[in-house]
Amino acid sequence: MKIALVSLQFEETATGGGGVHVAHICEQFLRSGLDVTVISIHTEKTLQGARLKGGEYPFSVRTRDGLKVIRFLIDSGIEQPYEGTKDEELGRIKCFADTVVRWLKDSPEEFDIINLHGHHILPGYMAKELRGTGPEVISTIHALETTYTTGKGEFVGAFEGTSELLDRISEWEAMARYADHVIVNSPIVRNEFKEIIGKFDEDAGKYAERIILISSGCNEDFLISDEQVEQKLGKVPERVNLVTFCRIDPSKGVEFSINGAKTAARLSSYRFSLTIAGIPSSDAYITQLKKEAEDTPGNLEVKFKLRSAISPQAEKKEILDDKHIYILPTLKEPFGMSVIEASARGNMIVSADTNGPKFMFESDSGRDRGWGIVTEYGVMARITEDHRVDFAENIGRAIVWTVDNWQTGVRRVLKFNEKIRNTWTWESIARQYMELFQQP
Repeated sequence: MKIALVSLQFEETATGGGGVHVAHICEQFLRSGLDVTVISIHTEKTLQGARLKGGEYPFSVRTRDGLKVIRFLIDSGIEQPYEGTKDEELGRIKCFADTVVRWLKDSPEEFDIINLHGHHILPGYMAKELRGTGPEVISTIHALETTYTTGKGEFVGAFEGTSELLDRISEWEAMARYADHVIVNSPIVRNEFKEIIGKFDEDAGKYAERIILISSGCNEDFLISDEQVEQKLGKVPERVNLVTFCRIDPSKGVEFSINGAKTAARLSSYRFSLTIAGIPSSDAYITQLKKEAEDTPGNLEVKFKLRSAISPQAEKKEILDDKHIYILPTLKEPFGMSVIEASARGNMIVSADTNGPKFMFESDSGRDRGWGIVTEYGVMARITEDHRVDFAENIGRAIVWTVDNWQTGVRRVLKFNEKIRNTWTWESIARQYMELFQQP
């Protein structure tokens, strides 16, 4: 079976969870004997040594260990695929999509499956353009950008979400309905996708059977044993190490981690150290976060570990293994792979009560504490309608409650890791993809 994976993010061009997802399922497909071609974009990181051929938008072909990687040069001088203003970013992605569609239609390669990964143009617009061309088209939606709104309807994405721009993106998102199957990563995203389709097709219900739930995960060998968890978290440490490890982007709400930790320090006598780790989206946002980290209580220190590329497994372990509590402060998180990886390395979880964690932690069965919800898998801080005032306070209270109830926190890590082993390893995720590929 010949598979084409189309993704802006792959290896050197990966900036977040979507790129990690594509790399891991690709690895699993190759191990299972599938013939895999990855089609991606060139950036400055990938051009060195590349042999370009073709016309206006040339491409390179690199083959290694049975994997073929094809990259198209759309823009020279970019460090990552999403560089520039939102209009520049969308123009680049649309140009990439049109170029790849033309190449796929003219290509002598006969793919059985074309799997499109992204947020809108790739899984949506490309699915419409490739419909009926021969191969089965499967769209994997990693996030729906137009749903990044609060209960008040305030847009919290990483760009200025004007109504005109959001309408344009929404139309592309809805075009994923033209794929033979659409993969989403949580039940909440599935419902949101149905609502988006309903704006453009009155008979949205007819697409329901095509929408498949497959999430993300971690390598099975990334999980530490239960004995190691109990040894690591055996008692409350003299200094509780907190961490937020993600793409450092305004849409991730990293400032809420900092202000939540400041609240926790003010509310208790515990000593805390917070590490913010990941790839920064801009110097301006880092400057903002460092300003937030000023004027901290004496029992809190805030450190930054900035990266220029997705961290390999060894570096992830280095960042996570000496920490105790992972904070996910994002107001809108469709799944939350970072939560899985953090728990896998023996960290308690304090998360926003947002889409993905609510699904993973089974929030409906949790206990309401006022500031948030406690489930048997993790602790969630409540996002209120006035989140700019209350959310950091709730994160702080969730952190203090977690430390106050340390031993029950250890049990939550063990319980969640059991769920990860059974549900969210990359081996399991890839197997679900391949079962879908093999459906008649």
